[in-house]
Amino acid sequence: MSNTIPNNVNVYQDTPNQVIVDQDAPNQVIVRTGAVGNTRRHVHTQATPETSWVITHSLGGKPSVTVVDSADTYVIGEVTYNSTSQVTVSFTTPFSGYAYLT
Repeated sequence: MSNTIPNNVNVYQDTPNQVIVDQDAPNQVIVRTGAVGNTRRHVHTQATPETSWVITHSLGGKPSVTVVDSADTYVIGEVTYNSTSQVTVSFTTPFSGYAYLT
């Protein structure tokens, strides 16, 4: 009996799926369907240009943070985890944009 392995993974925002990539297992990707919890991502909109963005979220723990400016250019900032529900991201120059927490 052979196992059929799909050659693609579809993760939709309205379904509770998780894709897990572990740096200690570089050839392994885990897909967990029906993941526990309703909150999978938090999007922060920073409308006013600032050098420090304080982001309150309900993800718990220390989520990954991805920041883009208003032109969708990836930006690197210094992430400080203030608590399990608040993150501060600091930059050298003020700008507006979005932070995606997962």
